[in-house]
Amino acid sequence: MRFVKIAIVVLLTAILSSCAGFYIGNVKPNVEANNEIVITPELKALLQAIPKPKIVIRVSNPPTSVTEAEKFNSYINEIEKVFLQKGYTVRDRALLENLMRGGNIDYKGIKDKIDTDLIIDILALNFDKSIQARTFFNKTTQKEEPFATELTYVECGIATLECRLTIVDRGQLGGLFTLRTSPCDLRGEDLRFSVDGFRQNLAWAGREASGMFPVLRAPIESEEQKRLYTQYLTNRLIALLSSQ
Repeated sequence: MRFVKIAIVVLLTAILSSCAGFYIGNVKPNVEANNEIVITPELKALLQAIPKPKIVIRVSNPPTSVTEAEKFNSYINEIEKVFLQKGYTVRDRALLENLMRGGNIDYKGIKDKIDTDLIIDILALNFDKSIQARTFFNKTTQKEEPFATELTYVECGIATLECRLTIVDRGQLGGLFTLRTSPCDLRGEDLRFSVDGFRQNLAWAGREASGMFPVLRAPIESEEQKRLYTQYLTNRLIALLSSQ
């Protein structure tokens, strides 16, 4: 009987000690697993024949407000810059826009006047969506574990690039891409956090003294962040094209 009491005391002590302390963890929602990629055989054939085709960027639905249009244009500049850095020939998109605005232009005319192989239509580029991660990797137990309640989670921002590729000399759709990423996937150890022993409250690692909260957020807010994630998604697009 005495040994049973001792065992119970030891167990209770361990439980209370765990509840009083912190776990260290992080989340990786793996939003890239939901990327949508469609590549036609014709585009694959083009990329095999011309590994780095000449491209021109087109923006189908630019923002209407001047301020937002300026910001969006800076992101498109980043896309063009990454393609240039990777050795692609990037044609002037303003020339394409002027041709399209004038009307009565077909893809043969675009090919003749701009000398480009692919038009990359940027259908959407946004940073305002998010995902709620309700499990975390516990570095103490080395296991993926759930938070205690539905009220506890880490909200991770999502950057999304949607684009359509058109093979110019055919006037044919070559590919559709929806590419996603998240700070929680890319920043890894930078976004470590503490979890209380009850797995109900959280704080970024090193900031526990400022308070523990049921929700932590890792949004994509600053212009610098948005440019960096635009560069990352463009590199992912180029990697997909290069792998064909």
